[in-house]
Amino acid sequence: MKKIFSYLKKNILVIAISFSLGGFAGYKVLESFGIAFLINSIPIPEGSIADKDAFLKTLPEGKPLVQKELIPVEKKAKNIILLISDGMSLSQVSSYRLMKGGPNERISVDKFPISGIVLTHSEDAIVTDSASSATAYSTGKKTNNGALGLDADNKILENFTEIINRYGYVSSLISTSEITHATPAAYASHIDLRWKTDEISLQMMDSDVMTILGGGRHFFLPEDMGGKRSDGLNLLEKVKSSHTVLTKKSELESFNYSDKGKVVGLFADEALRDIETPENHSSEPTSSEMLDFAINRSEHFNKNGCKGFFVMVEGSQVDWAGHANDINYLKREMKDFDEAVNTAIDYASNNQETLVIVTADHETGGLLIEPATPTDYTAPEVKFSFNTGIGYGSHTGVPVPVYAYGPGSENFTGTLDNTDIFFAMIEALDLESNTGSCLN
Repeated sequence: MKKIFSYLKKNILVIAISFSLGGFAGYKVLESFGIAFLINSIPIPEGSIADKDAFLKTLPEGKPLVQKELIPVEKKAKNIILLISDGMSLSQVSSYRLMKGGPNERISVDKFPISGIVLTHSEDAIVTDSASSATAYSTGKKTNNGALGLDADNKILENFTEIINRYGYVSSLISTSEITHATPAAYASHIDLRWKTDEISLQMMDSDVMTILGGGRHFFLPEDMGGKRSDGLNLLEKVKSSHTVLTKKSELESFNYSDKGKVVGLFADEALRDIETPENHSSEPTSSEMLDFAINRSEHFNKNGCKGFFVMVEGSQVDWAGHANDINYLKREMKDFDEAVNTAIDYASNNQETLVIVTADHETGGLLIEPATPTDYTAPEVKFSFNTGIGYGSHTGVPVPVYAYGPGSENFTGTLDNTDIFFAMIEALDLESNTGSCLN
């Protein structure tokens, strides 16, 4: 017996450690069984996303919209670059960041010193469409879903490009969809329905916007020529008398910047990077390449008497990826948009009189970032899920982010309504003296 106690006394530390390890191992085994039991017990019904929990609520009667109080901008911006990623909220930003390089990756918007959130409802709905949201950005007024450059009573609203043209600024519009799409159209047309692309294209070509780049050749051609115009007009031929028409990326590279006339770039029949026309992709520019062209062209206008420039860039197809519930499509389009934002911020870093704003018109798809397995928060894998409709994702009413850099950026922090973006841009520019158009 004495020998046993002596042995235990000498080896008590080893015995204690052995018991501890055994107990811990047993605990982990029980824990794993417990997690498995919980996961297997969670009611996860099979079926469509229409079966998800949903709660329909009648909202309180709305209060009048109050414009956000602006901080007076002493050092005015000479130029503004506004980048709008259609369908992007923080979930799209976060998803792209993770897919690009993991949780510690940083992307272009992470370089911005100022950020805020934007509320997006339209005049007649909590969930906006691109037309009404873009009109809020371009005019500072709410309108009904579907309307462009008109108020809720169909009265014409003067838009941002029209206003700043009177003060000596030159404007450009860029889109990765057809250029008659809602967001660019809100800066150069006034129409009650965004689907009236025949009228929209005419108004955009008659506007004072000097550079318009994107897709949409079919919206300039009549149906009997393979186009989508129902009015029978060959607008593509007609605008050659008033515009330089570009159809290939190489024409951006060889362009003579001494040409001070209007330019329209139609680099695809419909949207850029259309999966049904891969043979055309090599001749289509990226958003960054189109922005670089617009900046260079705008600088030449500035050197020849213009006071400054405005460029709006729309990353149109982030929205389409949300509608399609396609995460790879989303990654591709966020990459293209991210590169354009980098181009803008690099330019502004070297040209300190330039304000850069990055935002979105609304969120699309209800994108979530979830653990790969419910209740298992230890795995390195994540699940990206769209939650508005299988194969037919819709817009949501969640706020979207805004990021800003440069003169006037201080007015893009906190909570803003989408109409506040317009007034913050107006405040950023020097619009004291009406010098008239610099394009005459």
